[in-house]
Amino acid sequence: MLKYLSLALAALALSGCQPPAPESVLASQKPPSAAVRKEYVAVMRAIDAKGAQFKMAEISSVVLLNPEAKIYAFCVRFRETRIQEVLQVGGYALRDGKIVDSSSYDSRCNDKRLRWYDFPELRSMRS
Repeated sequence: MLKYLSLALAALALSGCQPPAPESVLASQKPPSAAVRKEYVAVMRAIDAKGAQFKMAEISSVVLLNPEAKIYAFCVRFRETRIQEVLQVGGYALRDGKIVDSSSYDSRCNDKRLRWYDFPELRSMRS
């Protein structure tokens, strides 16, 4: 019984771990295009973030995450004006120019090799 409990706890501990992005993925970094920025802002509007005011917003480089499926990934980090201390970070997967998946606080977004760019389109987002 103790053996099964130990295995279950180990599996649970490892399930939350995400390895850092490999060098080959980071080598594919490209600045986010206007279309990627526009797609993210459209998604934010669709989820009714109209009342949000951002005092800081950045978007990462776009990287090729899965060459076979042609899936790209990028991260966004921002701080809302009304929530002073909390930095929101999310990772997003893109396919055919559309966001197809997201994850909050994606550990790969904390990779020091990832390049970040100012995101004025998000800061100035209005309904």
